[in-house]
Amino acid sequence: MKTELTVNGMKCGGCENNVQDTVKGMPGVVSVVANHKESKVEIEYEEGVADLEEIREAIAGKGFEVE
Repeated sequence: MKTELTVNGMKCGGCENNVQDTVKGMPGVVSVVANHKESKVEIEYEEGVADLEEIREAIAGKGFEVE
C-alpha cells in the first residue's frame, strides 16, 4: 500500500534525509520519499505489518509536525 503524509517543518535536503532515515528502518516500510518543498512524505508499506501511527509518531519525534 502507499500513503502520503503532510509533514511541516522540513526546510532542506537534510530534513528530508532525517525523515527518510527514520521511517525506512521501521517494520513493514518498503520505501519512503520525502519532499521538503511540497511538505510531503510518500510511504510504501506492507499492510498489516507497518503501523502508520507509529510512523507518524517517529516523524513527530524528530521535531516535525505531521498532519
